[in-house]
Formats: sequence, structure tokens, C-alpha cells
Amino acid sequence: MPPGETTVKEVSILPYFALTATFLFFGLSFVASKYALKSVPPLTLILLRFLLASLILGVLYFRKGRPPLAPGDRWRLSLLSLIVPGLYFLAETYGLKLSSATSISLLISTIPIFASLLAFLILGEKVGIWRGAGIVLSIAGVGIIITSGEEGVQVGRIIQVGNLLGLAAAVCAGLYMSLGRDLLSRYSPRVITTFQAFFTVALFLPLAGWEQIDYRWPEINLLTIFAVIYLALFCSILAFFLWNYGISRLEASKAAVFTNLAPVFTVLGAYFFLGERIQLGQIIGGTLVIGGVSLASATRSRDSA
Repeated sequence: MPPGETTVKEVSILPYFALTATFLFFGLSFVASKYALKSVPPLTLILLRFLLASLILGVLYFRKGRPPLAPGDRWRLSLLSLIVPGLYFLAETYGLKLSSATSISLLISTIPIFASLLAFLILGEKVGIWRGAGIVLSIAGVGIIITSGEEGVQVGRIIQVGNLLGLAAAVCAGLYMSLGRDLLSRYSPRVITTFQAFFTVALFLPLAGWEQIDYRWPEINLLTIFAVIYLALFCSILAFFLWNYGISRLEASKAAVFTNLAPVFTVLGAYFFLGERIQLGQIIGGTLVIGGVSLASATRSRDSA
């Protein structure tokens, strides 16, 4: 074996490890949020997550310089930040409060589908036959997931509302990807992420304060504190940098496959840490969703090649 050959192979494996770790963190974020919501109210949890993340991102941002935003782009970025993270995390967090981590994770995995649909409706992008088939499969899976739940009228209704909120979060992310494509391509991810973190803190600070008026805090344990720290450091910061590293070194078609790992990690984490049992509807619906997303993503990659 020539000298240096092993090193090349080891280096080539790093993007795969980075993307696997990224969606491990993303998948377990639903579990961490679900656990933290037992003690922390939803608006306050969002605020704490982004407050901690903004402190670290702010230090990195000011140390590496402050690229200016064009005046016309500030209101556009503010609007995008209202959609994501604002409305996205509002819907996702309340969805987790009312539904299972598994269902919300499966519904969030439809983001590429809604991105394709909204790009077609807003930007006039073409949707081929196979991508359309992937969209149909995913929509069928979403319908099964939304209508599945525990038996009982009251409990089933609550779970259904939570699932609808999870679906709304996926729509917000798809809208964000469609509307923000041009803006996101002109600024570095560091600038966008830092701006969004500060915007989210400013948005949820008064809302979380209002939430505290009638809320009675239970005793907070160490696992709850760790869950909040995990959401801020591992999901909002570390996973972001790992994701950008991975997609910068792999083809889009290869990187897209890793998105399907997030629901898998959520199912495992929810089973072991939350005691959630996966239901038949989630298995069937999740299989359709993941299959549809894979089909649509692979087709999009071939079309762009």
C-alpha cells in the first residue's frame, strides 16, 4: 500500500461521519425537546435554546468580522427569519407538546417535498414524473401519520392537532427554502444563522415573558437542563457546521440520502428515552414519506446534474 493511501481513505470518510452525526443530532432534537417540554413551557424553551445559541454565534460572528447586510436585504431576511426559525419552531414545539416525537419527526422529514411543491407554485420550477410520484407517495404517508394515534376521541383529537402543527412546520421550512434561495446564496451561512438567532431571541423574549404570567414552574432536574443545552449547542450550532462541511464535500444526491436518518434516530431515541411505542400507522406512513422524499430528492439531483 503506497504511503498516504490510508490517509486519503480516512479523509474521504469524514463527510459521511459528519452527515451521520448531523442527523443524529437533528433526530434526537425531537426527543430532547419533548423531554424538556415536561418542565419548560414551549415559548420559553424556544427562547432559551436560541438565547444560548446566539451568545456563542455572536462571539464567533464578531471575532471573524461583521459582513454588512444590504439595506434592502434586511427586511427580507427579517421576513425569512419570521418564517424560519420563528413560525417553524413555534409550530414544531407546540406539535411536540401535543403529539409524539416520532410523528413530528416523520412529518418534518417532508420538508424537501414541500420545498419542491412551493418552488413549483412560486418559482415555476418544473416537477417531473418521478418527482411528482415521490410527492404523491409522501402526501399519502403524511395523511396516514396525521390520522394515526391512540384510541379514544379526546386523546386522538389532541394527537391529530399536534400532527397538523408538525405538518405546518414542514410547510414553513419549505416556504423558507423557496423564498430565500436567492438571499441565502449571497450571504454566508454564518451571517444568516447569527442574524436568525438574534431575531428569534427578540421575537420570543416578550412572548416567553407573557407565558410566565400564569405558569407554575415544576422542579427542574439535570436532564432538563442538559436537554436545553443539547438543543442549543449540538442542534443549533454543531450540527449546522457539520452539515455545511458534509454537503461541501459530497454530491447532492449522496448528501440527500442522509436526511432519512433523522426519523430513524428519533424513533430509537423516543423508544429508549421517552418510552414511546411506534404505531402501525407511523410505520406505514413513515415508509411512504421516506420513500417519497428519497425518490423526489434523487430525481432532483439527476435533473440538476
